[in-house]
Amino acid sequence: MGLEPEPEFKSVFLSEFIDLYLADRRKLGKSPATIHTDKYCLKRLQTFTGDIALTGITGAVALRYRNYKLETVKPATASIELRSIRAALNWALQKPGVKYLRSNPFMQKGMVPIVDERRMPTFLMPSEKASFLAVIDRNDHRQLFQFLLLTGCRRGEVINLAWADIDLEQRCITFRKTKTRRDRSVPITLELMQIVMALDRTQPKPFNYGVDWVSHLFKHYLKRAGIERDLHLHCLRHTAATDLVRAGIHLEKIKEFLGHSNVKMTEVYTHILPEDLREAAEALTCLG
Repeated sequence: MGLEPEPEFKSVFLSEFIDLYLADRRKLGKSPATIHTDKYCLKRLQTFTGDIALTGITGAVALRYRNYKLETVKPATASIELRSIRAALNWALQKPGVKYLRSNPFMQKGMVPIVDERRMPTFLMPSEKASFLAVIDRNDHRQLFQFLLLTGCRRGEVINLAWADIDLEQRCITFRKTKTRRDRSVPITLELMQIVMALDRTQPKPFNYGVDWVSHLFKHYLKRAGIERDLHLHCLRHTAATDLVRAGIHLEKIKEFLGHSNVKMTEVYTHILPEDLREAAEALTCLG
């Protein structure tokens, strides 16, 4: 009495597990970007271990993989990948019904490297933004990146945008598949209206690109502009946020514009920039 029955267990290979896990993520309505990240992280693990039984990923194998990631990528990247794998394997042993694991080797103490969460977001300086836009030689590509900079939207939001989400009469754009799962609307300014009106209406979507291709284009034009910093597409959202702070817009308004769940997320953009410090320093004088 009081003894729980042993849960039903099934042995699966890593490749089969990946398909099962991703199918469950889709069923739960996770965003395409999240599913893409989960798939990437798990496939990298499979490349390292081979297509072995899921139970073959022991604590020692997990540690070897952790050390391999720390040798080949930045700690922050390793942390993201290892957290994603840890969450997936937790699902394997905690899911309703048949289990695929009896313990999670990625739950070992110290498995996920601790990174400095206070690191400031990366963004384009005003001169870099001008240089970046100047080298874009295709109108459709320029429209894409200008749209990202003027709306502060995420990669998944621009890719999932439908024609019906652009309301020209009310002059607003609604992003429906957001990270927070809440619809978010942004006004269409005169500059943004010019971009929207110039979009190719023969395409099935306003921005008919794949997720990876958008990131590839961003890196391509960064290189053409001679910007050698390690930047990712999401820095355009950070750039929009930083520009709003520079313009003196109230944080609560920026929070709503970007769709942050709380103002603490927005406050990170209030950092002091080197050129802002120079402007402040040059305002001081002893010359009368």
